[in-house]
Amino acid sequence: MRTVDVTDELQAYLDGLVPPRDSVLARMEEEAHRENIPIVDPHEGQLLYLLVKIAGAKRILELGTATGYSGIWLLRGTEGATLTTYEMDHERAERARANFAAAGFAEAALVLEENAKDGLEQLEGRFDACFIDLLNSFRSEEITRRVLELCLERLEGGALLMADNALRQGEVLHPENQQARNVRYYNELVSRHPRLESVLVPIRDGLLVARVKD
Repeated sequence: MRTVDVTDELQAYLDGLVPPRDSVLARMEEEAHRENIPIVDPHEGQLLYLLVKIAGAKRILELGTATGYSGIWLLRGTEGATLTTYEMDHERAERARANFAAAGFAEAALVLEENAKDGLEQLEGRFDACFIDLLNSFRSEEITRRVLELCLERLEGGALLMADNALRQGEVLHPENQQARNVRYYNELVSRHPRLESVLVPIRDGLLVARVKD
């Protein structure tokens, strides 16, 4: 079957089918584009929203807050859920807290300013969904593997495990740098893991969606 190349025009069409964003998300999108802040686009944000809504998630874990854009999508797909999210950059963490507050999630979102792997080593609690937005930031395959292990240790049966940038602009086919090798390694670990059932969705830069088996 012939596949469709997602041109800028087609992407704009896809984004146009997403319900209009409110003033908070619209402002964050404009800021991200102006300041080159990496965020998921509205099309992927809507998918994250639907996934956690379908799963009925109440406790969400996120690795890589940036300014809180994806976290707001995740929280809006839930009913009274909490979000624990990691961000090392202090300025972005502060902006994320302000954005969560503006979106009505000041009490629901906990932004932790520390390395996600180190934080997960000490984190207690269980979660119903996890969104990893740091695949491009891990320094080695060993760290990539360890982060996956730590996330799985904290996910309930039936929980969602989602990771952005799973295609790395196509570099996973012939990885020539460490980041691309890490992403390819993560994809292989998840697809072959006995506790997971997964699919890589070619939306934006790829979203690898997995479910923890009961």
